Amino acid sequence: MNKVLSAFPLLILFSLQTYAQITNSPTYVINGNITGIDSGKIYSLSSDRKVIDSADIVKGQFSISGKLYLPEQKVFRLNPGQWEFAAFVDAPRITFDIDTAGAEHYYFAGKDYPLIRQIKETGSPFADVYDSYQKGTGLAELLYFTRKLRLAKNDSVAYFNEKVDSLRKALPPKFKIWVEDYVRQHPTSIPAVYIFKEYFHELGKNSSVYLRSIISQFSGPAKSSVYYESLMSELLRLENIRVGKPAPDFTLLKRDNNKFKLSTTLGSVVMLDFWASWCKPCRAGIPGWKKVYAKYHQKGFNIISITDDKSWKSWKIALDQEKMPWTQVIDDAPPGTLSGRVGQQYNVHSLPYFVLIDKKGNIIIASGDEHAVKKEIAEVLK
Repeated sequence: MNKVLSAFPLLILFSLQTYAQITNSPTYVINGNITGIDSGKIYSLSSDRKVIDSADIVKGQFSISGKLYLPEQKVFRLNPGQWEFAAFVDAPRITFDIDTAGAEHYYFAGKDYPLIRQIKETGSPFADVYDSYQKGTGLAELLYFTRKLRLAKNDSVAYFNEKVDSLRKALPPKFKIWVEDYVRQHPTSIPAVYIFKEYFHELGKNSSVYLRSIISQFSGPAKSSVYYESLMSELLRLENIRVGKPAPDFTLLKRDNNKFKLSTTLGSVVMLDFWASWCKPCRAGIPGWKKVYAKYHQKGFNIISITDDKSWKSWKIALDQEKMPWTQVIDDAPPGTLSGRVGQQYNVHSLPYFVLIDKKGNIIIASGDEHAVKKEIAEVLK
C-alpha cells in the first residue's frame, strides 16, 4: 500500500476524465482567494497541459470562467510559481480558497511538478462527496501527518514517522469498507464511480473478478458516465491479461534503437518488469532481482524491463548506474497520454509491476507484489 500511496498526488493530478453531461448550464464561474500570491495569472488546463481559460490574479483574488458541457476534474496552474492543483468543476458557481503555504514538489518522469495538495472548495457537490471519502477512510488524516513529517525537526521525526506508519497500516480495510458501502448505498451516483475507480487503482491489484463484482452494482446515471465506460474498458483489458491467458505481444525499442518483440522469447520463462528511473521502490528492488536472475537464468529465466521514462537520457543514466544484465526496452506513450502504450495494454497503474509468463507465452501471475512473483518463479523453475 505504501508504494501506491506515494503516487496518490499524481493520480489526482492526472485524472482528467469527464463523467456526465450537464444540461442546465453550459458555463462555470469560479471565484477564488489565494494566500501567498498577490498578483499573477490562473490558468485552467486541458489533459495535454494546454491552456483552456485564464484570468488575472489581483490582490489575491480571481474570477475565472469557461465552458462546462461536462462535469470534470480540472487542473489549474498558478503563476508565478507554476503551482498546480486539481479541483472538481461540476456546478455553475464555485469558490476556491487556496493557500500556497505547505505546497510541495513532486517529481514524475524526470520533471518537477509543484503541487498544491489541498484547497477548500465550496459549491461543488462532487467535492463534498470526495471530502467525505477522505475523512471517512482516514486518508485526510494520513495526508495531514505526512505533511507534518516532511516539515518535522529532529526531535519530532520519530513521532510523526510512527504516526504515519500506523495510519498507513489502518488504511486498506477502511478504504474497502467505505468505498464498497458507498457504492452499495449510492449505485446511481457518478462520484461513486469516480471514487471506486481511484480506489481500485490504489489497491494495486488487477482482479477482474473483483472489478466485475463492483461495477455490476452501478445503474442509472452512473452507467452513463465516462468513468463507468473507463472501468468497463479496464475490465476487458484485465480479462485479456488474466492468469492462463496468452500475454499480449508487443514491440518496443532497446537502448541501441533495435526493436524487441516479446513473442521472440517463447520457450523461456519471462518476467516483464515495469519500472522507471524516477521510481524509488523500483530502483530499490533491482539488487534483489539481480540475485533472482543469477539463480535462475541458466534454467531458462529471463527478465524484460520496460521503463515508463519519457526521457531517454534519464533512462540511459539509470541503466549505466544499475547495470542490469537483462533486456531493457522503453515504453512509448501515445500522443496526449502520460502512461506508456504497453503499460496500458497490461493495465499497469503503479510501479513497480511484474508479469510472469510461462514457456508457452501464457500469464502465470500479474502483480505489484514482488514477493508473490518471486515465489511463483521459484515454484516454476524448481
